[in-house]
Amino acid sequence: METTTNEQMTATSNSTAEDVIVSTPFAILVKTLMVIAIVPNLLLNPLMLVTLRRVTSIQPTTKIFMASLTLSDLCSSFWSILILTSLFADTWLLGNFLCAVNNVMLFLFTGLSVSTLLLLTVDRYIAISHPLRYPSIMTVFKSKIIVCSAWATIIVSSILINGINPFYNIQVIGHNKRLCTSETYDWRVYLFLALVLLQLLTIFILYAHIALIARNQARRIAAENQAGNGQGGQRINTRSTTTIIIITGTLIITWIPTLIRLPIASQNQWEPYDSYLSFKFTQALLMSNGWMNVIIYYLRNKDLRQALCGLLTDWRQRLSQRFRP
Repeated sequence: METTTNEQMTATSNSTAEDVIVSTPFAILVKTLMVIAIVPNLLLNPLMLVTLRRVTSIQPTTKIFMASLTLSDLCSSFWSILILTSLFADTWLLGNFLCAVNNVMLFLFTGLSVSTLLLLTVDRYIAISHPLRYPSIMTVFKSKIIVCSAWATIIVSSILINGINPFYNIQVIGHNKRLCTSETYDWRVYLFLALVLLQLLTIFILYAHIALIARNQARRIAAENQAGNGQGGQRINTRSTTTIIIITGTLIITWIPTLIRLPIASQNQWEPYDSYLSFKFTQALLMSNGWMNVIIYYLRNKDLRQALCGLLTDWRQRLSQRFRP
């Protein structure tokens, strides 16, 4: 009788310990990072889409690529709101079907974000390396076709590769804790990761070439000015180099944890809940690229900042007139 009681107490203690694991500092950190990643995206990206429509100094083709990048980050944030409910509840609440859909959406939005960033980089590269031919190379119609083709390709490939036989399923751990996660990683994960790394490497190379072109142009202009007015000293514009540092820095910060986590997680060295939390941690870092893109591509542009200030001023005046007694 005493032995049975001890076994029951041990089982109860183990069950309680499994339930308490959700309150670890790392779990609280992951939930906090997810909120920090989602809320700024939901606030800034719609505001930037409206602001982009008011700016006339930016070329229409570039605005299309910027809008595509902003829209992909916004869609990812909207979907993450559903995932956030399960994260805070410490159990999957959305059923088996949406767990499979989450598998597709994860690859879809990550692929869209990186691909649209690459398209924007290519657009900037063509504009700087071939400024005279740019209007004929990149027209509004071509830019729309490119963006629509990229979205369609990524959506269809995500459904075909990850939707037909999803490797994400619901695991039950502890006391009725349900997690939408994968037990193992197959070739699809590594193929996707290789494609992402290839695109990121292309972005780095293009921006490095852009910085080199801008630096050579600045030196040439400074040399011509010096020869014309006889004044010494040349001032090189370092804004492009600063932008390169910011872009590469944010991409490295947000992607390195994912590159570190995948080899460890593929060896099944973690407990299911720890592996789930580590995945959410890296996902929160990747989603942070959404509001970082706003800072890099929007708030560093003088015309966009002025348009944003004008938009906010108009809204404030309308609100004050509406509620004025």
